[in-house]
Formats: sequence, C-alpha cells, structure tokens
Amino acid sequence: MEKFYIISDGEKDVNHEVATEIKRYLEKYKKCAKIIGHSSQIKEDFQADMAIVLGGDGSVIQAAKQFAGKNVPVLGVNFGTLGFLTEVERPKIEKALKAILDGQYEMERRMALTGHLQKKSVREDTCLAINEFIISKQDFGHMVTARVYVDGCLLDTYVADGILVSTPTGSTAYNLSAAGPVLAPGMEALIITPICPHSLNKRSVVVSSGSKLQIELGKTKENYKDEATVRGDGKMLWSVSTGDIIQIEKAEETFDMVRLGDVSFFDKMRSKLNRQ
Repeated sequence: MEKFYIISDGEKDVNHEVATEIKRYLEKYKKCAKIIGHSSQIKEDFQADMAIVLGGDGSVIQAAKQFAGKNVPVLGVNFGTLGFLTEVERPKIEKALKAILDGQYEMERRMALTGHLQKKSVREDTCLAINEFIISKQDFGHMVTARVYVDGCLLDTYVADGILVSTPTGSTAYNLSAAGPVLAPGMEALIITPICPHSLNKRSVVVSSGSKLQIELGKTKENYKDEATVRGDGKMLWSVSTGDIIQIEKAEETFDMVRLGDVSFFDKMRSKLNRQ
C-alpha cells in the first residue's frame, strides 16, 4: 500500500484534524496520502491503493459506491453513532494504521445491487446501491400494492407501506428495523422485506444473489393510481405509479472492506445492536 485517500467528514472531524494526523503518520513511513472532504471529490488521476473513511455508515456507503469495481478497499473509522460498517474506533486509529502498513489485514469482498426503472416497456434509468432499494408509499396514510416477481415467477402480492430489497451488508440497516433477517456480510443473497404489511403472514424472503427481481406497482383502490418513491441507500431516485416496474439484481461491481480481525461481525452485532 503506497497511496491513500483519507475521506474526512468535516462536520465530525472538525477542520480535518484527525485526517491530518493520519496523513502525517502515513507520510512518516514514506506513503502518499490525500485528504478530501467527500468521496465525490475523488479524482481519476490519483490512483489510490486504499481509502480511509472518517465518518459514519453513510460516509462508508458513499465511498464504497465510488470505489465499487475499482479494487480500492475501504477502511471505515467510526465518527458516527452506530458505525456498523466501520472497522476502527477513534482511539485505535494508530494501531490500525500500523497493522495496515505491516500487511496485517484482510479484505472482505461484498456484493452490491443495481436497480432499473422501467416505464411503458422502456428502461429509463439505472442506479447502484450498497445497502438497499426501497419502494415506499408517497403519501402518509396510503398503502401501495406491489407484485414481486423472482426470475419471472410471482413471489407474492403485498399491500404495505413499501417493499425493501437489501444486500447482506444492508441487512443491519432499514431491513433490520423492518423486522428483516440479519445476514453475515460476506454472503451473497437478496433479502425481500415488506414494510408494515397489511397482513400478519407476510414476512421477509431470502433468495439467491443470482435472482432477478421485478417489482410492479399495482392498484390498491380502483379509483386511484398508487404512487410511490424509489430510494437507493436513502437517496431519492424515482417517482413511480401504477404499472411501473423496478428491476433489481446483483451488480457486476463488487466492493472491498478492510478487516483487521480485532472485532468479528458477531462481536459488532452484539455490542452495537444490544445497546439500551
């Protein structure tokens, strides 16, 4: 490892103070480091070997999107609250840097999702998601009807606040709050979770990562069109209505997370999800 991006959330790492300390540490060992305030500022002319992200899970997700498919592993340093995607807590930064320079780390490859919007048989747009895609009702108090197909076969019709399709990485995010299952992050699978379904027997379904999903927005009331929004990792993507189809599948791009081995996924799950 010779070149590093240090992506520092300026609101959490005030004046990039910690980022500057990391830069000095790396430069002491003749490494090249570049500090930026957001992953959107990444330049193609700086070919980094690793990205160190100072922030919360949102910052890690944005960096993972930028580096997906580019073989640049991401190390998350927790400056947020939960920090489920981060590997290092602030007091252990120097120890983590030493381990990385000594080659004492592993890289964990993870899957992402691609989503396509189809209106009137025309594919209109494509987006990458690290955690999940959410198709949710547009208006408070109105449910939506969604028909979910897996590889062309009808899985079920849901009347609910929405449908969530998650990766294993995203299984501890909104999917968990919606009573979906937690999957180990290195797995490859898609989780389909209805959000507040209007039925007691509608639960999450886990399918193969090779499955291709189609979610068609139906009609809950005869006299009105259902209207919903589609979000990818919390970002508003599209407005959809009755008859529109969202196609979701495993992305060709993968991303790598740096693992130091001090804390396992299950250690994190116990400590972070059992907080009072």
